[in-house]
Amino acid sequence: MKFSKRGAALLATGIAGAMVLSACGGGSSSGGGGESGSSGQGRVVFGESTDFPENLFPYIAAGNATSVANLLIRVLPGPYVVEPDFSVKWDQDLLASEPELDTSGGGQVNTYEINPDAVWSDGTPITAADFEFTWRMSRSGDPADGGCASLLSTTGYEQIGSVEGSGDGDRTVTVTYDTPFSDWQSLFGNLLPAHLMDNEDPVALCDTITNGWPIADGIVDDISAGPWQIKKENIDVGGQIVVLTPNPEWWGEPTGLAQLVVQNIGNDPTTAVQGIQSGELGVIYPQPQLDLVDQVQGLEPNVSSAVNFGLSFEHLDFNTTYGPLGDLAVRQAFTMALNRQEIVDQTVGQFSSDAQVLENRIYFNNQPQYQDTAPDQYKTQNTALAKQTLEGDGWVLGADGVYAKNGQRLTVQIDTTANNPLRQTTIEVMIPQLALAGIEATFNANPDIFAGADKPTSLEAGGFQAALFAWVGSPFRGATQSIYQSPQGDNIGQNYSRQGTPEIDALFQQFQVEPDPDKQAELGNQIDALLWGQVATVPLYQKPTFIAYQSSISNVEDNSTQAGPLWNSDTWTTQ
Repeated sequence: MKFSKRGAALLATGIAGAMVLSACGGGSSSGGGGESGSSGQGRVVFGESTDFPENLFPYIAAGNATSVANLLIRVLPGPYVVEPDFSVKWDQDLLASEPELDTSGGGQVNTYEINPDAVWSDGTPITAADFEFTWRMSRSGDPADGGCASLLSTTGYEQIGSVEGSGDGDRTVTVTYDTPFSDWQSLFGNLLPAHLMDNEDPVALCDTITNGWPIADGIVDDISAGPWQIKKENIDVGGQIVVLTPNPEWWGEPTGLAQLVVQNIGNDPTTAVQGIQSGELGVIYPQPQLDLVDQVQGLEPNVSSAVNFGLSFEHLDFNTTYGPLGDLAVRQAFTMALNRQEIVDQTVGQFSSDAQVLENRIYFNNQPQYQDTAPDQYKTQNTALAKQTLEGDGWVLGADGVYAKNGQRLTVQIDTTANNPLRQTTIEVMIPQLALAGIEATFNANPDIFAGADKPTSLEAGGFQAALFAWVGSPFRGATQSIYQSPQGDNIGQNYSRQGTPEIDALFQQFQVEPDPDKQAELGNQIDALLWGQVATVPLYQKPTFIAYQSSISNVEDNSTQAGPLWNSDTWTTQ
Protein backbone atom coordinates (compact mmCIF):
# COMPACT_ATOMS: atom_id res chain seq x y z
CA MET A 1 0.00 0.00 0.00
CA LYS A 2 1.43 3.31 -0.83
CA PHE A 3 1.31 6.72 0.74
CA SER A 4 3.13 10.04 0.65
CA LYS A 5 4.42 9.76 -2.87
CA ARG A 6 2.75 6.43 -3.19
CA GLY A 7 -1.04 6.67 -3.22
CA ALA A 8 -2.97 4.26 -1.05
CA ALA A 9 -1.30 0.89 -1.34
CA LEU A 10 1.52 -0.84 0.50
CA LEU A 11 4.75 -1.78 -1.16
CA ALA A 12 5.88 -5.36 -1.37
CA THR A 13 9.63 -5.76 -1.27
CA GLY A 14 11.73 -8.29 -3.16
CA ILE A 15 15.29 -8.92 -4.21
CA ALA A 16 16.77 -9.42 -7.67
CA GLY A 17 19.96 -11.13 -8.79
CA ALA A 18 23.35 -9.49 -8.49
CA MET A 19 24.55 -7.44 -11.46
CA VAL A 20 28.05 -6.55 -12.61
CA LEU A 21 29.03 -3.23 -11.06
CA SER A 22 31.24 -2.25 -13.97
CA ALA A 23 28.10 -1.91 -16.07
CA CYS A 24 27.54 1.48 -14.47
CA GLY A 25 31.09 2.71 -14.91
CA GLY A 26 33.63 3.74 -12.33
CA GLY A 27 33.21 6.63 -9.94
CA SER A 28 35.80 9.12 -8.83
CA SER A 29 37.62 8.60 -5.58
CA SER A 30 36.59 12.08 -4.41
CA GLY A 31 32.93 11.69 -5.33
CA GLY A 32 32.20 8.25 -3.87
CA GLY A 33 30.36 6.90 -6.88
CA GLY A 34 30.14 10.34 -8.45
CA GLU A 35 32.23 12.68 -10.54
CA SER A 36 33.36 15.91 -8.95
CA GLY A 37 32.13 19.21 -10.31
CA SER A 38 30.24 22.42 -9.55
CA SER A 39 26.72 22.53 -8.15
CA GLY A 40 24.33 20.61 -10.34
CA GLN A 41 27.14 18.54 -11.80
CA GLY A 42 28.50 15.08 -11.11
CA ARG A 43 26.85 11.74 -10.66
CA VAL A 44 25.96 9.34 -7.88
CA VAL A 45 25.33 5.63 -8.40
CA PHE A 46 22.65 4.15 -6.16
CA GLY A 47 22.87 0.37 -5.76
CA GLU A 48 19.29 -0.92 -5.90
CA SER A 49 19.05 -4.20 -4.01
CA THR A 50 15.39 -4.96 -4.75
CA ASP A 51 13.81 -6.34 -7.91
CA PHE A 52 14.47 -4.54 -11.15
CA PRO A 53 10.95 -3.42 -12.09
CA GLU A 54 8.95 -4.95 -14.90
CA ASN A 55 6.48 -2.05 -14.90
CA LEU A 56 6.69 1.55 -13.70
CA PHE A 57 2.96 2.17 -13.15
CA PRO A 58 2.57 2.19 -9.35
CA TYR A 59 -1.17 1.54 -9.19
CA ILE A 60 -1.03 -2.11 -10.30
CA ALA A 61 0.64 -5.25 -8.94
CA ALA A 62 3.36 -5.28 -11.60
CA GLY A 63 4.46 -1.79 -10.52
CA ASN A 64 3.97 -2.28 -6.80
CA ALA A 65 7.62 -2.68 -5.87
CA THR A 66 10.15 -0.80 -3.78
CA SER A 67 12.32 -0.31 -6.84
CA VAL A 68 9.48 1.54 -8.57
CA ALA A 69 8.81 3.66 -5.50
CA ASN A 70 12.48 4.64 -5.37
CA LEU A 71 12.46 5.67 -9.03
CA LEU A 72 9.24 7.68 -8.86
CA ILE A 73 9.62 9.41 -5.50
CA ARG A 74 10.99 12.60 -7.10
CA VAL A 75 9.38 12.14 -10.52
CA LEU A 76 5.63 12.04 -9.84
CA PRO A 77 4.54 14.55 -7.19
CA GLY A 78 1.98 14.47 -4.40
CA PRO A 79 0.53 17.07 -2.04
CA TYR A 80 2.28 15.66 1.03
CA VAL A 81 5.72 14.33 1.88
CA VAL A 82 6.47 11.88 4.70
CA GLU A 83 9.60 12.97 6.55
CA PRO A 84 12.17 10.62 8.13
CA ASP A 85 10.67 11.26 11.58
CA PHE A 86 7.27 10.03 10.24
CA SER A 87 5.83 13.56 10.27
CA VAL A 88 3.81 14.69 7.27
CA LYS A 89 4.44 18.03 5.52
CA TRP A 90 2.74 19.65 2.55
CA ASP A 91 4.77 19.85 -0.64
CA GLN A 92 5.78 23.48 -1.11
CA ASP A 93 6.89 22.83 -4.69
CA LEU A 94 3.60 21.41 -5.96
CA LEU A 95 1.33 23.60 -3.87
CA ALA A 96 1.11 27.35 -3.27
CA SER A 97 -0.31 27.01 0.24
CA GLU A 98 -1.11 24.40 2.86
CA PRO A 99 -4.22 22.39 1.90
CA GLU A 100 -7.41 23.26 3.74
CA LEU A 101 -9.73 20.86 5.53
CA ASP A 102 -13.38 21.78 6.09
CA THR A 103 -15.46 19.36 8.19
CA SER A 104 -18.35 21.68 8.96
CA GLY A 105 -21.75 20.03 8.99
CA GLY A 106 -20.23 16.56 9.36
CA GLY A 107 -18.94 16.48 5.79
CA GLN A 108 -15.42 16.80 4.42
CA VAL A 109 -14.03 19.14 1.79
CA ASN A 110 -10.35 19.57 0.97
CA THR A 111 -8.99 22.47 -1.03
CA TYR A 112 -5.60 22.50 -2.75
CA GLU A 113 -3.97 25.54 -4.35
CA ILE A 114 -1.53 24.43 -7.05
CA ASN A 115 1.67 26.41 -7.44
CA PRO A 116 1.17 28.60 -10.56
CA ASP A 117 4.69 27.66 -11.70
CA ALA A 118 3.99 23.91 -11.57
CA VAL A 119 4.12 22.24 -14.99
CA TRP A 120 4.66 18.81 -16.45
CA SER A 121 7.98 18.20 -18.20
CA ASP A 122 6.34 18.79 -21.59
CA GLY A 123 5.33 22.28 -20.45
CA THR A 124 1.64 21.48 -19.78
CA PRO A 125 0.41 23.20 -16.59
CA ILE A 126 -0.54 20.99 -13.65
CA THR A 127 -4.20 21.68 -12.95
CA ALA A 128 -7.26 20.32 -11.19
CA ALA A 129 -7.77 18.04 -14.22
CA ASP A 130 -4.79 15.95 -13.07
CA PHE A 131 -6.28 15.58 -9.59
CA GLU A 132 -9.69 14.74 -11.07
CA PHE A 133 -8.23 12.13 -13.40
CA THR A 134 -6.11 10.54 -10.67
CA TRP A 135 -9.27 10.21 -8.54
CA ARG A 136 -11.50 8.94 -11.34
CA MET A 137 -8.92 6.35 -12.37
CA SER A 138 -8.52 5.15 -8.78
CA ARG A 139 -12.03 5.29 -7.38
CA SER A 140 -13.33 1.78 -8.16
CA GLY A 141 -12.11 -1.75 -8.76
CA ASP A 142 -15.51 -2.87 -10.04
CA PRO A 143 -15.87 -2.89 -13.86
CA ALA A 144 -19.66 -2.75 -13.44
CA ASP A 145 -19.13 0.61 -11.74
CA GLY A 146 -16.77 1.89 -14.41
CA GLY A 147 -13.76 0.76 -12.40
CA CYS A 148 -10.83 -1.52 -13.07
CA ALA A 149 -10.08 -4.81 -11.32
CA SER A 150 -6.35 -4.36 -11.91
CA LEU A 151 -6.14 -1.57 -9.33
CA LEU A 152 -4.30 -2.45 -6.15
CA SER A 153 -6.35 -0.16 -3.95
CA THR A 154 -9.25 2.27 -4.09
CA THR A 155 -9.01 3.23 -0.40
CA GLY A 156 -9.99 6.85 0.15
CA TYR A 157 -10.69 7.56 -3.50
CA GLU A 158 -13.92 5.56 -3.36
CA GLN A 159 -15.18 7.92 -0.66
CA ILE A 160 -14.79 11.02 -2.85
CA GLY A 161 -17.91 12.38 -4.57
CA SER A 162 -16.30 15.00 -6.79
CA VAL A 163 -13.05 16.73 -7.70
CA GLU A 164 -13.53 20.15 -9.27
CA GLY A 165 -11.29 22.93 -10.53
CA SER A 166 -11.73 26.68 -10.26
CA GLY A 167 -9.76 29.89 -10.23
CA ASP A 168 -7.15 31.08 -12.68
CA GLY A 169 -6.24 28.16 -14.93
CA ASP A 170 -8.12 25.67 -12.75
CA ARG A 171 -5.32 25.83 -10.19
CA THR A 172 -7.71 25.55 -7.24
CA VAL A 173 -8.79 21.96 -6.55
CA THR A 174 -11.88 21.26 -4.45
CA VAL A 175 -12.29 17.65 -3.29
CA THR A 176 -15.70 16.83 -1.81
CA TYR A 177 -16.19 13.53 0.02
CA ASP A 178 -19.38 11.50 0.15
CA THR A 179 -18.10 10.09 3.44
CA PRO A 180 -15.16 11.54 5.39
CA PHE A 181 -11.71 10.01 5.01
CA SER A 182 -9.37 10.45 7.97
CA ASP A 183 -6.17 9.71 6.00
CA TRP A 184 -6.97 12.23 3.27
CA GLN A 185 -3.35 13.45 3.27
CA SER A 186 -2.33 10.09 1.78
CA LEU A 187 -4.24 10.70 -1.47
CA PHE A 188 -3.06 12.06 -4.82
CA GLY A 189 0.51 10.87 -4.38
CA ASN A 190 1.92 9.82 -7.76
CA LEU A 191 -0.22 12.44 -9.47
CA LEU A 192 -0.98 11.39 -13.06
CA PRO A 193 -0.97 13.47 -16.27
CA ALA A 194 -4.58 13.73 -17.45
CA HIS A 195 -3.58 15.24 -20.78
CA LEU A 196 -1.65 12.07 -21.69
CA MET A 197 -3.73 9.31 -20.07
CA ASP A 198 -7.37 10.33 -19.76
CA ASN A 199 -10.04 8.37 -21.61
CA GLU A 200 -13.75 8.79 -21.04
CA ASP A 201 -14.32 5.16 -22.03
CA PRO A 202 -13.84 3.23 -18.75
CA VAL A 203 -13.04 -0.01 -20.60
CA ALA A 204 -10.29 1.65 -22.61
CA LEU A 205 -9.03 3.38 -19.47
CA CYS A 206 -8.92 0.04 -17.65
CA ASP A 207 -6.87 -1.40 -20.50
CA THR A 208 -4.43 1.49 -20.04
CA ILE A 209 -4.26 0.83 -16.31
CA THR A 210 -3.77 -2.91 -16.74
CA ASN A 211 -1.00 -2.46 -19.28
CA GLY A 212 0.65 0.19 -17.15
CA TRP A 213 4.09 1.39 -18.13
CA PRO A 214 6.24 -1.63 -19.12
CA ILE A 215 9.80 -0.88 -18.08
CA ALA A 216 11.24 -1.10 -21.61
CA ASP A 217 8.80 1.61 -22.76
CA GLY A 218 9.42 3.92 -19.82
CA ILE A 219 6.86 6.36 -18.48
CA VAL A 220 4.28 7.70 -20.92
CA ASP A 221 5.97 10.42 -23.00
CA ASP A 222 8.85 10.47 -20.47
CA ILE A 223 6.59 12.68 -18.37
CA SER A 224 7.71 14.11 -15.02
CA ALA A 225 6.55 16.74 -12.57
CA GLY A 226 9.46 16.45 -10.18
CA PRO A 227 13.12 17.44 -10.16
CA TRP A 228 14.16 14.13 -11.79
CA GLN A 229 13.03 12.74 -15.13
CA ILE A 230 13.21 9.18 -16.45
CA LYS A 231 13.66 9.05 -20.20
CA LYS A 232 13.09 5.86 -22.16
CA GLU A 233 16.53 6.25 -23.74
CA ASN A 234 18.07 6.13 -20.24
CA ILE A 235 16.60 2.74 -19.32
CA ASP A 236 18.87 -0.25 -19.90
CA VAL A 237 16.74 -3.31 -19.22
CA GLY A 238 19.54 -5.75 -20.02
CA GLY A 239 21.97 -4.01 -17.71
CA GLN A 240 19.22 -3.29 -15.17
CA ILE A 241 20.14 0.39 -15.04
CA VAL A 242 17.94 3.48 -14.98
CA VAL A 243 19.56 6.92 -15.23
CA LEU A 244 17.61 9.86 -13.82
CA THR A 245 18.41 13.29 -15.23
CA PRO A 246 17.19 16.76 -14.25
CA ASN A 247 13.72 17.74 -15.47
CA PRO A 248 14.33 20.79 -17.70
CA GLU A 249 10.90 22.22 -16.81
CA TRP A 250 11.36 21.85 -13.04
CA TRP A 251 10.38 25.08 -11.31
CA GLY A 252 11.91 24.36 -7.89
CA GLU A 253 15.47 24.25 -6.63
CA PRO A 254 17.77 22.62 -9.20
CA THR A 255 19.14 19.16 -8.53
CA GLY A 256 22.56 18.94 -6.93
CA LEU A 257 23.65 16.31 -9.46
CA ALA A 258 23.67 15.99 -13.23
CA GLN A 259 22.75 12.29 -12.99
CA LEU A 260 21.42 9.81 -10.50
CA VAL A 261 22.24 6.31 -11.73
CA VAL A 262 20.09 3.53 -10.29
CA GLN A 263 21.95 0.26 -10.83
CA ASN A 264 20.43 -3.02 -9.74
CA ILE A 265 23.03 -4.94 -7.74
CA GLY A 266 20.91 -7.59 -6.02
CA ASN A 267 21.26 -8.48 -2.37
CA ASP A 268 24.61 -10.24 -2.42
CA PRO A 269 26.57 -8.75 0.52
CA THR A 270 29.89 -9.12 -1.27
CA THR A 271 28.66 -7.06 -4.24
CA ALA A 272 27.35 -4.29 -1.99
CA VAL A 273 30.47 -4.13 0.19
CA GLN A 274 32.90 -4.23 -2.73
CA GLY A 275 30.90 -1.58 -4.59
CA ILE A 276 30.78 0.87 -1.70
CA GLN A 277 34.41 0.17 -0.77
CA SER A 278 35.74 0.75 -4.30
CA GLY A 279 33.64 3.86 -4.87
CA GLU A 280 31.73 2.36 -7.79
CA LEU A 281 28.63 2.75 -5.65
CA GLY A 282 27.84 6.00 -3.90
CA VAL A 283 24.79 4.90 -1.88
CA ILE A 284 23.45 1.45 -0.97
CA TYR A 285 20.26 0.40 0.81
CA PRO A 286 20.60 -3.35 1.11
CA GLN A 287 18.68 -5.85 3.16
CA PRO A 288 20.68 -5.69 6.40
CA GLN A 289 22.60 -8.82 7.30
CA LEU A 290 25.18 -9.33 10.02
CA ASP A 291 28.30 -9.74 7.87
CA LEU A 292 27.30 -6.90 5.56
CA VAL A 293 26.63 -4.46 8.40
CA ASP A 294 29.91 -5.33 10.13
CA GLN A 295 31.95 -4.99 6.95
CA VAL A 296 30.41 -1.67 5.94
CA GLN A 297 30.80 -0.21 9.42
CA GLY A 298 34.46 -1.17 9.15
CA LEU A 299 34.82 1.24 6.22
CA GLU A 300 34.34 4.33 8.38
CA PRO A 301 35.18 7.21 8.10
CA ASN A 302 35.18 6.97 4.30
CA VAL A 303 31.71 5.39 4.38
CA SER A 304 28.88 6.48 6.68
CA SER A 305 26.06 4.11 7.63
CA ALA A 306 23.04 3.67 9.91
CA VAL A 307 20.51 1.01 10.94
CA ASN A 308 16.96 2.33 11.44
CA PHE A 309 13.53 0.90 12.20
CA GLY A 310 10.81 2.30 9.99
CA LEU A 311 7.33 1.46 8.82
CA SER A 312 8.02 -1.91 7.25
CA PHE A 313 7.39 -5.39 8.56
CA GLU A 314 8.30 -8.92 7.59
CA HIS A 315 5.43 -11.38 7.60
CA LEU A 316 4.18 -14.75 6.39
CA ASP A 317 1.07 -14.97 4.19
CA PHE A 318 -1.02 -18.13 3.79
CA ASN A 319 -2.88 -18.76 0.54
CA THR A 320 -6.23 -19.86 1.93
CA THR A 321 -7.28 -21.24 -1.45
CA TYR A 322 -4.52 -23.87 -1.20
CA GLY A 323 -5.83 -27.18 0.18
CA PRO A 324 -4.66 -27.56 3.78
CA LEU A 325 -4.23 -23.80 4.37
CA GLY A 326 -7.90 -23.23 3.67
CA ASP A 327 -8.42 -25.00 6.99
CA LEU A 328 -8.36 -22.56 9.92
CA ALA A 329 -7.07 -25.27 12.26
CA VAL A 330 -4.02 -25.79 10.04
CA ARG A 331 -3.21 -22.07 9.99
CA GLN A 332 -3.62 -21.97 13.75
CA ALA A 333 -1.35 -24.98 14.28
CA PHE A 334 1.24 -23.60 11.86
CA THR A 335 1.37 -20.33 13.82
CA MET A 336 1.50 -22.11 17.20
CA ALA A 337 4.44 -24.17 15.98
CA LEU A 338 6.56 -21.10 15.20
CA ASN A 339 9.11 -19.71 17.60
CA ARG A 340 9.11 -16.14 16.36
CA GLN A 341 11.61 -15.00 18.98
CA GLU A 342 14.10 -17.55 17.65
CA ILE A 343 13.42 -16.26 14.14
CA VAL A 344 14.28 -12.72 15.26
CA ASP A 345 17.36 -13.91 17.18
CA GLN A 346 18.71 -15.81 14.17
CA THR A 347 18.05 -13.01 11.64
CA VAL A 348 17.72 -9.29 12.38
CA GLY A 349 18.66 -9.76 16.01
CA GLN A 350 22.15 -10.63 14.81
CA PHE A 351 22.92 -7.00 13.97
CA SER A 352 20.47 -4.98 16.07
CA SER A 353 19.64 -5.38 19.74
CA ASP A 354 16.51 -3.29 19.12
CA ALA A 355 14.93 -5.99 16.95
CA GLN A 356 11.88 -7.62 18.51
CA VAL A 357 8.88 -9.76 17.62
CA LEU A 358 5.99 -7.81 16.10
CA GLU A 359 2.54 -8.62 17.52
CA ASN A 360 0.46 -6.31 15.33
CA ARG A 361 -0.10 -5.76 11.60
CA ILE A 362 -1.56 -2.26 11.70
CA TYR A 363 0.94 -0.54 13.98
CA PHE A 364 4.65 -0.98 14.68
CA ASN A 365 6.68 -1.40 17.85
CA ASN A 366 7.96 2.19 17.79
CA GLN A 367 4.56 3.82 17.18
CA PRO A 368 2.54 5.13 20.15
CA GLN A 369 -0.62 3.42 18.83
CA TYR A 370 1.00 -0.03 19.00
CA GLN A 371 -0.63 -2.70 21.15
CA ASP A 372 0.30 -6.35 21.53
CA THR A 373 -2.92 -7.93 20.27
CA ALA A 374 -1.63 -11.50 19.82
CA PRO A 375 -3.52 -14.26 21.68
CA ASP A 376 -1.44 -16.17 24.22
CA GLN A 377 -1.34 -19.34 22.10
CA TYR A 378 0.72 -17.52 19.46
CA LYS A 379 3.12 -15.58 21.66
CA THR A 380 5.50 -18.49 22.22
CA GLN A 381 6.10 -21.77 20.47
CA ASN A 382 3.53 -24.37 21.56
CA THR A 383 4.21 -27.60 19.68
CA ALA A 384 1.92 -29.71 21.86
CA LEU A 385 -1.07 -27.40 21.30
CA ALA A 386 -0.32 -27.28 17.57
CA LYS A 387 -0.48 -31.09 17.36
CA GLN A 388 -3.59 -31.21 19.52
CA THR A 389 -5.27 -28.65 17.25
CA LEU A 390 -4.46 -30.68 14.14
CA GLU A 391 -5.63 -33.96 15.65
CA GLY A 392 -8.86 -32.32 16.79
CA ASP A 393 -9.46 -31.39 13.16
CA GLY A 394 -8.98 -34.95 11.92
CA TRP A 395 -5.29 -34.92 10.98
CA VAL A 396 -3.40 -38.11 11.73
CA LEU A 397 0.34 -38.26 12.39
CA GLY A 398 2.05 -40.56 9.90
CA ALA A 399 4.97 -42.89 10.41
CA ASP A 400 7.17 -40.30 8.68
CA GLY A 401 6.33 -37.72 11.36
CA VAL A 402 4.07 -35.67 9.06
CA TYR A 403 0.34 -35.28 9.56
CA ALA A 404 -2.09 -36.35 6.82
CA LYS A 405 -5.83 -36.10 6.26
CA ASN A 406 -7.97 -37.76 3.60
CA GLY A 407 -4.82 -38.92 1.85
CA GLN A 408 -3.16 -35.49 1.76
CA ARG A 409 0.10 -34.92 3.63
CA LEU A 410 0.45 -31.65 5.51
CA THR A 411 3.22 -30.07 3.49
CA VAL A 412 3.61 -26.36 2.73
CA GLN A 413 6.01 -24.70 0.32
CA ILE A 414 7.10 -21.25 1.55
CA ASP A 415 7.92 -18.92 -1.33
CA THR A 416 10.07 -15.84 -0.95
CA THR A 417 12.10 -13.45 -3.05
CA ALA A 418 15.14 -14.75 -4.90
CA ASN A 419 18.71 -14.14 -3.77
CA ASN A 420 17.75 -13.03 -0.26
CA PRO A 421 19.91 -14.75 2.36
CA LEU A 422 18.05 -13.18 5.29
CA ARG A 423 14.72 -14.57 4.14
CA GLN A 424 16.25 -17.92 3.31
CA THR A 425 17.59 -18.05 6.85
CA THR A 426 14.15 -17.15 8.20
CA ILE A 427 12.55 -20.08 6.42
CA GLU A 428 15.39 -22.42 7.36
CA VAL A 429 14.74 -21.54 11.01
CA MET A 430 11.01 -22.17 10.53
CA ILE A 431 11.36 -25.61 8.90
CA PRO A 432 12.58 -27.58 11.97
CA GLN A 433 10.16 -25.67 14.22
CA LEU A 434 7.27 -26.82 12.04
CA ALA A 435 8.63 -30.34 11.76
CA LEU A 436 8.30 -30.76 15.52
CA ALA A 437 4.57 -30.20 15.07
CA GLY A 438 4.25 -32.66 12.17
CA ILE A 439 4.14 -29.98 9.47
CA GLU A 440 6.48 -30.40 6.53
CA ALA A 441 7.72 -27.10 5.08
CA THR A 442 10.07 -26.37 2.20
CA PHE A 443 11.92 -23.30 0.94
CA ASN A 444 11.33 -21.89 -2.54
CA ALA A 445 12.95 -18.81 -4.09
CA ASN A 446 10.30 -17.48 -6.47
CA PRO A 447 11.52 -14.87 -8.98
CA ASP A 448 7.92 -14.22 -10.08
CA ILE A 449 6.51 -13.65 -6.61
CA PHE A 450 5.66 -9.97 -7.30
CA ALA A 451 4.86 -10.40 -11.00
CA GLY A 452 1.42 -9.82 -12.47
CA ALA A 453 -1.42 -12.29 -12.77
CA ASP A 454 0.03 -13.63 -16.03
CA LYS A 455 2.74 -15.41 -14.01
CA PRO A 456 0.98 -18.38 -12.38
CA THR A 457 3.19 -18.55 -9.27
CA SER A 458 2.82 -14.86 -8.41
CA LEU A 459 1.01 -13.55 -5.36
CA GLU A 460 -1.58 -11.89 -7.58
CA ALA A 461 -2.25 -15.08 -9.55
CA GLY A 462 -2.58 -17.10 -6.34
CA GLY A 463 -0.22 -19.86 -7.44
CA PHE A 464 1.62 -20.09 -4.14
CA GLN A 465 1.06 -21.87 -0.84
CA ALA A 466 2.72 -19.59 1.70
CA ALA A 467 4.87 -16.52 1.09
CA LEU A 468 7.42 -14.58 3.11
CA PHE A 469 7.93 -10.92 2.23
CA ALA A 470 7.54 -7.41 3.65
CA TRP A 471 5.04 -4.60 3.45
CA VAL A 472 6.46 -1.08 3.40
CA GLY A 473 4.11 1.64 4.58
CA SER A 474 3.75 5.16 5.89
CA PRO A 475 2.07 6.83 8.88
CA PHE A 476 -1.25 6.56 7.00
CA ARG A 477 -2.40 3.19 8.29
CA GLY A 478 -5.75 3.23 6.51
CA ALA A 479 -3.96 1.92 3.44
CA THR A 480 -3.70 -1.47 5.12
CA GLN A 481 -7.36 -1.95 4.22
CA SER A 482 -6.46 -3.22 0.75
CA ILE A 483 -4.47 -6.08 2.34
CA TYR A 484 -7.13 -7.32 4.72
CA GLN A 485 -10.54 -6.43 3.30
CA SER A 486 -12.63 -9.16 1.67
CA PRO A 487 -11.89 -9.64 -2.04
CA GLN A 488 -14.53 -8.28 -4.40
CA GLY A 489 -14.76 -10.73 -7.28
CA ASP A 490 -11.62 -10.51 -9.38
CA ASN A 491 -10.44 -7.45 -7.48
CA ILE A 492 -8.42 -8.81 -4.58
CA GLY A 493 -6.51 -5.58 -3.98
CA GLN A 494 -3.45 -6.68 -2.02
CA ASN A 495 -5.25 -9.41 -0.11
CA TYR A 496 -3.09 -12.24 -1.40
CA SER A 497 -4.34 -14.56 1.35
CA ARG A 498 -7.83 -14.11 -0.10
CA GLN A 499 -9.43 -13.99 3.35
CA GLY A 500 -11.73 -11.49 4.96
CA THR A 501 -14.75 -11.11 7.20
CA PRO A 502 -17.72 -8.71 7.23
CA GLU A 503 -16.72 -7.61 10.75
CA ILE A 504 -13.20 -6.64 9.68
CA ASP A 505 -14.59 -4.85 6.62
CA ALA A 506 -17.03 -2.89 8.79
CA LEU A 507 -14.33 -1.85 11.24
CA PHE A 508 -12.14 -0.64 8.39
CA GLN A 509 -15.01 1.50 7.19
CA GLN A 510 -15.15 3.10 10.63
CA PHE A 511 -11.36 3.37 10.75
CA GLN A 512 -11.30 5.34 7.50
CA VAL A 513 -13.77 7.99 8.64
CA GLU A 514 -12.77 8.40 12.30
CA PRO A 515 -11.20 11.88 12.75
CA ASP A 516 -10.04 11.35 16.34
CA PRO A 517 -6.52 9.79 16.33
CA ASP A 518 -7.03 8.01 19.65
CA LYS A 519 -10.33 6.48 18.57
CA GLN A 520 -8.86 5.53 15.22
CA ALA A 521 -5.99 3.75 17.00
CA GLU A 522 -8.52 1.85 19.10
CA LEU A 523 -10.28 0.72 15.94
CA GLY A 524 -6.98 -0.27 14.32
CA ASN A 525 -6.08 -2.48 17.25
CA GLN A 526 -9.56 -4.04 17.22
CA ILE A 527 -9.01 -4.89 13.56
CA ASP A 528 -5.70 -6.53 14.30
CA ALA A 529 -7.20 -8.60 17.11
CA LEU A 530 -9.72 -9.96 14.58
CA LEU A 531 -6.92 -10.64 12.08
CA TRP A 532 -5.37 -12.92 14.68
CA GLY A 533 -8.66 -14.78 14.69
CA GLN A 534 -8.33 -15.77 11.04
CA VAL A 535 -4.48 -16.04 11.02
CA ALA A 536 -4.26 -15.62 7.27
CA THR A 537 -1.07 -13.63 7.80
CA VAL A 538 1.49 -13.81 10.62
CA PRO A 539 3.65 -10.78 11.54
CA LEU A 540 7.26 -11.62 12.34
CA TYR A 541 9.19 -8.41 13.05
CA GLN A 542 9.46 -4.74 12.28
CA LYS A 543 11.96 -4.68 9.48
CA PRO A 544 15.16 -2.65 9.95
CA THR A 545 16.66 -0.60 7.17
CA PHE A 546 20.36 -0.11 6.49
CA ILE A 547 21.75 2.81 4.54
CA ALA A 548 25.41 3.37 3.67
CA TYR A 549 27.02 6.04 1.53
CA GLN A 550 30.31 7.63 0.64
CA SER A 551 31.02 10.31 3.23
CA SER A 552 31.86 12.66 0.34
CA ILE A 553 28.18 12.74 -0.67
CA SER A 554 26.16 15.37 1.17
CA ASN A 555 22.51 15.34 2.30
CA VAL A 556 21.95 11.57 2.19
CA GLU A 557 19.36 10.71 4.85
CA ASP A 558 17.41 7.51 5.39
CA ASN A 559 13.64 7.74 5.25
CA SER A 560 12.50 4.35 6.52
CA THR A 561 8.96 4.73 5.19
CA GLN A 562 7.62 4.27 1.68
CA ALA A 563 9.39 7.50 0.78
CA GLY A 564 12.61 5.50 0.86
CA PRO A 565 16.31 6.36 0.54
CA LEU A 566 15.93 8.54 -2.58
CA TRP A 567 13.25 10.78 -1.02
CA ASN A 568 15.58 13.81 -1.12
CA SER A 569 18.03 12.65 -3.79
CA ASP A 570 17.55 15.89 -5.72
CA THR A 571 19.44 17.65 -2.91
CA TRP A 572 22.46 15.32 -2.95
CA THR A 573 25.80 16.80 -3.92
CA THR A 574 29.30 15.39 -4.31
CA GLN A 575 32.57 16.94 -3.18
